[in-house]
Formats: sequence, C-alpha cells, structure tokens
Amino acid sequence: MYFSNYKKGILSAVLAILLPALPVKAQERKGAVAGTVRDAAQGALSSALIELQPLGRKVASDDQGQFRITDVPPGEYTLTLSYVGFDSFSTTVKVEAGHTVNVDAVLNVASVSDQVIVTTERLQGEAEAINIERMSDDILQVLPARVINSLPNTNVADAVGRAPSVSLERDEGEGKYVQIRGTEPRLSNVTINGVNVPSPEGTVRNIKLDAVPANLVERIEVLKTLSASEDADGIGGTVNLVTRTAGEKATYNFGGQGGYTPIQGGRTLGGFDGTVGKRFGAEKKFGFLLGGTFDRNNRGINDLEPSQGTGSFNGQNLALVSSEDLRSYSYYRTRYGFATGVDYNLRPGTSVYLKGLFSDFHDFGETWVYTPSAGNTIKSVNGSQITFDNAADCAPLNAANPGSCSPGSLVYRHYIRRPDQQVFSILTGARHDLSSTLIVYEFAGSRSHNIGGQDFPTTNFSGPQSVDVGLSLADPYRPKLSTLDGTNIYDATQYTVAATEFPRYHATQLNFQGAASVARRYTLGSHFSTFEIGFKARNSASTQRENDLFYNVNSGTPFTLASVVGTYTNPDYYDRTFQINGQAYGPASDYTKIRQAVAANFSQFQLQQLKSVQRSEGAFFNANERIYAGYLQNAISIGKFRLQGGVRFEGTNTDFTTHQVDATQVDANGNLLPSAISPFSQSSSYVKVLPSVQVQYLVEKNTNLRFNYSIGISRPNIGDLVPIRIVDPNTSPKSLQLGNPNLKPTKANNYDVLIEHYFQPLGIIQAGFFYKQLSDPIYPTSQLLGPSDPLAGFKQQQSVNGPSAHLAGFEAAWEQRLSRLPGLLNGFGVSANYSYTSSQVTFPANFAPANLGGPGRIDHPALPRQAPNNWNAGFTYDKARFSMRFGVSHNDTNIFFYNYGHIDAATDKDPILGIRGPNGDVYLYAHTQFDVQGSYRLYKGLSVYGYGLNLSNEVFGFYQGSGIYPVQREYYHPTVAFGMRWSSSAE
Repeated sequence: MYFSNYKKGILSAVLAILLPALPVKAQERKGAVAGTVRDAAQGALSSALIELQPLGRKVASDDQGQFRITDVPPGEYTLTLSYVGFDSFSTTVKVEAGHTVNVDAVLNVASVSDQVIVTTERLQGEAEAINIERMSDDILQVLPARVINSLPNTNVADAVGRAPSVSLERDEGEGKYVQIRGTEPRLSNVTINGVNVPSPEGTVRNIKLDAVPANLVERIEVLKTLSASEDADGIGGTVNLVTRTAGEKATYNFGGQGGYTPIQGGRTLGGFDGTVGKRFGAEKKFGFLLGGTFDRNNRGINDLEPSQGTGSFNGQNLALVSSEDLRSYSYYRTRYGFATGVDYNLRPGTSVYLKGLFSDFHDFGETWVYTPSAGNTIKSVNGSQITFDNAADCAPLNAANPGSCSPGSLVYRHYIRRPDQQVFSILTGARHDLSSTLIVYEFAGSRSHNIGGQDFPTTNFSGPQSVDVGLSLADPYRPKLSTLDGTNIYDATQYTVAATEFPRYHATQLNFQGAASVARRYTLGSHFSTFEIGFKARNSASTQRENDLFYNVNSGTPFTLASVVGTYTNPDYYDRTFQINGQAYGPASDYTKIRQAVAANFSQFQLQQLKSVQRSEGAFFNANERIYAGYLQNAISIGKFRLQGGVRFEGTNTDFTTHQVDATQVDANGNLLPSAISPFSQSSSYVKVLPSVQVQYLVEKNTNLRFNYSIGISRPNIGDLVPIRIVDPNTSPKSLQLGNPNLKPTKANNYDVLIEHYFQPLGIIQAGFFYKQLSDPIYPTSQLLGPSDPLAGFKQQQSVNGPSAHLAGFEAAWEQRLSRLPGLLNGFGVSANYSYTSSQVTFPANFAPANLGGPGRIDHPALPRQAPNNWNAGFTYDKARFSMRFGVSHNDTNIFFYNYGHIDAATDKDPILGIRGPNGDVYLYAHTQFDVQGSYRLYKGLSVYGYGLNLSNEVFGFYQGSGIYPVQREYYHPTVAFGMRWSSSAE
C-alpha cells in the first residue's frame, strides 16, 4: 500500500510539471519568424538578442547568426534585433498561419569611432563574448578565439586563467589545472562541446589542460552555475571547450611563429597552425571545417628544492635545510592537435552534425640533479651559518649510540622524461526543430591515455659519503649547502653508479556517452515558457598498468659519472648562486652513454624484486564507472523576470579490480611468494537528487540581476576509490596503504547573486557574491594502528570523507572600450577582474598527516587550492591597423596539501614547530605574471605580431608553513616571439 501511494505521488508530481506543456485543446495554426543576423562585413553575429513584441518572445542567434521563433499566432508584430557594440535593428513583420516570415538583418556599429570593431579581431571577440554572456541563463564567462589569441596563451589553461575567479596550478612554465572560485581542480568539470572528457593522467578526474592547444577551439566557456540540463559534477564550475564549425563565409586562417628564451645558453620555440572551412551548395546546407596546430617549446628550467626540517642546538629549536636538490631541466615539449566540424542543415532549425578534437602532448625532457646532504647533527651555529658534524665528530657519538650520527654526503641522479598525454573526443548528433517541439539527440566517444606517466628511467650515482658540510641561510629563499673540507660537489670523478630504474607506465580511459532531450514551447497565460526533459548515460572504463624494474649495484664500481658526461651545460644556473670554482652547474651526463654503460656492466647489477613487484602490482587496476542521469526543467518569462527551475537525478555505479600486495610474504631470499599478490574487487553505487533554480530580473534595458541556487557533486578521484591494500614493513614506520571504494562524492549547496550592466558601444561591468556549503569533502588521512590490530604499529594511510567545509567569495569584472575619449586616446580599453575567496574546513577526528602521528588537526584551515586574492588587469589599444594588449595576472598563495599535525597543546604558538614553521602545510607561492602582445595589419587579412611572455620572470614553487621555508623554487625566464598570420575573415 505504501509503495502504491509512493508511486502515485511521483506520478502526480511529474504530471504537475508536464501538464502546462501539453495542449489542452485544439489551437489555430501558427506561423514562425526566422532569419540571420550579420554585421556590415557579412560576418555572422552569434547570441544576438531577437525580440518579438508585444508577444514578449526572446531568442538568441546561433553560431551561424541564424534564429527562429516558432509557434507565433497570426498577426502583426515588431521584431527587434540587438547586439552589444552595434546599433539595434527593428522592423514590422506580419505572420500568417502556417507560414514563415524571413528577416535577414545587417547591424551597423554604434558610432563612426567604433568602425574599428569590424576590422579588429580582438574587439570582434570581445563583442561576441559579451553577447553570449548576456543571453545565457547561467552565470558564465566566455573567451572567444580572437580574445584567446590576443595574448600569448599556448594552452587552454593559460587562457582560462585570465577569466574572473579562476586561478591556475602551473607546471613547467605553463598553466596545467584550473581552479574556479577557490576550489581544488577535482571540484570542477571539463567538457568538449558539452561532452565529459577523461583525464590523461589516469588516476584523477581533473583534466590536464596543458595537453590541449589553445588555438584549436572557437571559444572557451567558463560556467559558474548549474542548471538541471547540465552535468552536476561542477561544484567550482565547468570549463567547456567549443570547437569551430563552418560559417556563412569561407574560412582560411594560417599562422606561424618563432621565439627565444635567454636561459641555459638560449632556448628556442616555434609553431604553426591553420584552419580551412566552407559551406557548400546553393543554399550552403553542408559545412566542413578542419583545423590543425603544432608547437615545440625547448624550455629550460632552473630549480632548487630544499628539504626543510627542524633541529635542536643548545636547547634551542632551529629551522634548517638538511639536504637540497640542485635541479637543471632541459625540455623539448611538442604539442599538436586537430579539430573538425561537419554539419548539414536539412531545413531551417533542423541539422545533423559531427564534431571532434584530438590533441597529443609530448612532455619530453631530461633532468640532472646534484644533491648535497648535511647530516643529522648540528656542530655549531653562528648567525645564519650552521655547521654539521663530520665523520670525525660522529665517531665518538656513534661509539656511544650506534647510528645516532651521520656526516654529510653527496649524490647525483639523471632521469629522462617521456610522457605522452593524449585527449580525443568525437560527438555526433542531430537537432530537430518541429515548430513547438525541439528534439536533440547525441552520441559521443572520448578517450585519453598517458604513456610514460610520472615514473621515469633514472640512474643514481653515489658521491663522497663522509663530507664536512655547512649551511648558509643568509638568503632563506636560496639556502646553500657547501662543503667545508675542500670536496668539490661538481667533481664527476667522485661519483660512481649505485642504482638504475627501468619503468613502464600506461594508463587509459575510454568514455561512451549517449543523450537525448525534448523541449516543448508553450504559453502559460500570456507568458512564453519552455519545458524540457532529457536523459544521459555515460560509461567510463579506466585501466592502469605499471612494470617497474629496480636494479642496485651488487659488486664493484661499474662506472663513474665522469665516464658518461655529455655536452649539456647550464652556464647561468640560478644566477650562479651555487657556482664552485667558477662553474655555475656541474658536469651533466648523457643518458645514451648511461644506457650503454649499464648494458656493458649489467652483470654487476641485481634486480630488487620486492620493490619492483610492489610498485608494479600496487599500481594495477581496472575500473568501470556508469552514470545515468535524467532531468526535468522548465523556464518561463514573466515581464522583467525569467525563471528557470529543474531537478536532475544522477545514479552512479562503480566497479574496481586491483592487485593487493602483502610484503610480509617473502621467502628466505627476500623474494615475494606467489601468495603475496592477490586480486581484489569491490563495487559501490549511489543516487543523487539535484535541484536548481535560476532567476533573472531586467532592472533596465542594459542591466540584469541574477540569482542562482543549485546542488552539485564532485566524485572522488579514481586513484582514491580503487581498493588497493599495500602492506610494506620496509618503510619507516611500517605502512599500510588502503584505497577507499566507499568514498562519497563531495556535495555542495551553491548560492549566487550577480548584477551586470552592459555599456554602449562596447563594455560590461559586473559584480557578485557566491557561497558554497560542502558536505563530505575528501582528505587524505593517516593513523597508527593500535595494539589490538594484527598490524599494530603500522601507519595506515587512506583518503576519507570529512564532515564539512564552506567557501564564500566576491567577484567583479570590468571590460570597456573607451571610444568616447578624444583623439588617439579613443583607441584605449580596459579589461580587469578581481575575486576574493575565504574558506574553512573541519577535519575528521582521526586526521593527521603522513609525517606525524599526533592527535590530529584541531584547527580550521582553508580549503586546498583556495587562493584569497586573484586578479587580472588588461590594458588594450586598437587604432587603425595596430592592436595591442598588456596583461597582468595574479594568483595568491594557497594550500597545496595538508602536511601539519598538532603534536602538543591546542595553541601551537611555537614559531619554529608550529603551523607556520618548516613542518607546516605545503603552500603554492603567489604568482604575478606580466605579458604583452601587439599586432599590425600589413594588408587586408595579413598581419604580423610579437609578444613577451612572463616578463616578470615569476617564480613557481612550494613552501612549508611560511614563504621563508621553500621546498621548490623554479625559474623559466621571459620569452619573446614573433609571428605572422593571415585570415580571410579579416579581409
């Protein structure tokens, strides 16, 4: 009886939503109004506002500038077309039953002084972006290709990082992950043409956007609110990459560039791209477009990675650096890709299409690392100078307490990087506009792979092991460990090979997705409304394979570093801070010579079977995730209000298989027994109900007020879900690593309010507040197992759901062309945005970082990756044939991961051992970067351009607790480049 009543209740609720959309009586035949919107150069204007009065119907033009208003009762109406930056167009139309009125409108720029909008690609792009944002139900920012290309944005992440409330996690001098509104990358979604795409990194959900070239896309949309019709996994937001399609005018674009970076004796870069597209036939029903790009960046990096810690001398706590990596990187990164769009218009409003994007990123390079270590016992302290015990000092200490003292030592290693990261997505579908009903159905496939991973072929060399070492903290950002006994850190003859590693890594993810929706247009009283219902299913299959072989030298000294030295040098490493005897950086090996030397002396190497199997089998998994979603959504316009409400249902099923390794099951020789490796499988499922409401109020003609409420989710990373169980008694302390297939997705209540005003002739100013209330946030945890556990004394590590967190923020943006200024000044424009966020987390009761076994966290720090202040300031100039943009981008410092554990009282005020000491949480350094680009049109569509990238030589890196305790600091130096571009669309 209860179940019957429950079903009746559900049916009643569905009927209550559906009934307004269903015809209740026979209606008279109606007509339609259709047409196109173009500028004076016959370029299509997308997202133009088309209004039919007094009926109150409003629609937006599509990417080809086409529009269609259906279900119009016979009668005489006023049709008005408007586009920010252009004068409006108005005409009278007479609609007859069963007929379509065609109107092709040409809009002119708002004033004579703004004719430059028609000929300047960047201003065309800014106008396009503003109009798309104005017509969207969601709060979003849009970056069209013309705006993306107006600054040196090599990849998609760099471009997105210039949008309001977006910060970047950078790597190797480029943006990598986007962080929207102070949320970690996992809490945001990335789609291509609305299709969810898999990460090329295998174990995480966040997409590595440096794998996608920026000039493959038509525009980037950053959606910050959720509607029921959209994927729910975007708590922070969604980055949607929209690929190009053929327009009314034929498209032929070609460009090339070359550049130089003054680092490591000089590094070069270069690339080229091209796009061709056209519509065919008398009525131009068939469209085809193909674009491609290639770039190579021979990047150099100077990197310093100190190992921060603490010590004690004469009863005083000290922050000190016990060792540091002097790292020199030489990369040759190549990135190429293709994008295509094919479509056929069967009739107005009805089309079939195919869109695709392929991108491949070879992040290849080599790294040389010298590592001096100080030892573990302080001998003396003199201001910023610290001296450590040498071998003679350690002898009596070890005699009294064996192993209590170790002197300084030197080691060296060389590794080669060969990650091949690929992203591919293809979408096919159809759109049928049947008067009052719109039907859309699509099917998509996406694939990513990562060959090479983050485990690289590496060879280690052991240098002198009893060295007298001193530490200088005169510049805490460049701590310097130096030898005090005359030992030359850069003497290649003193380093002998100790170990070598041959890893293999391959991760893939394959997604298939199908979706369908039906939208019914109807009139509720005199108010135009649209009811929509849709369904989507996605299956994701992920695999990870690793086969690592570790070898140690078991006898003799097969070869020295001096015998495998190559030609690479770094004459200005770290501004010569670490030079010895006039040498800025030591001799660097040639990895080809290393391979040859290892092969020639292979009998002197011994396989480390336990370590090899642990690493390889512990990484193995097969994972499958199926997501089924359906939604109901309704939108209605009432006077100055537009209301959109809906509910989304998402069900998730996951299945995992992995190999568990028990390192305690070994034979007498220390090799794993066959029983040590066992398969383990587990599955989980859940269903979420996710409502959303969006409200717009037209304060006056060019001013909107927006409100939004939605519930979003972000699923756990694949690597955290897989139920691995690795027991390792060889670590200190002994460890037990567990996966957690029972992890719940993070869920958030999202609240937004935004006011925006559109300037004529071209501009926008907006400001708003947002608040996110998170439940089940995910944190890594560790705890020592108690005496009642079979693995008592082991440290168990696992990601778990925490109780709660919240985040609040403010954002503002201003973009305007200052064409009303006199004379030459009217070419200036501004583009600026600012955001401030604040957050607080509550930890689980058993939370403690991996390096400490204290009682857990008792404080409430910020969320990881939440940078308080982020801003971009752009100054533009467009006059006659010249166009220029200068941009400054700033991201505040933010927590990278939690590292601190309270180990004493509730205060932890000790400045050395406290939260802000060298054992504190790990933070990303703040980043402020200056870029400039200018172009000059030589003739029609032919132009030359030049740019300066990272003119501030900004640092990338991490620190623990406070900025004076760095654990990584990288420099890349500025880059200058020049290029030439020809575009048929600019003629």
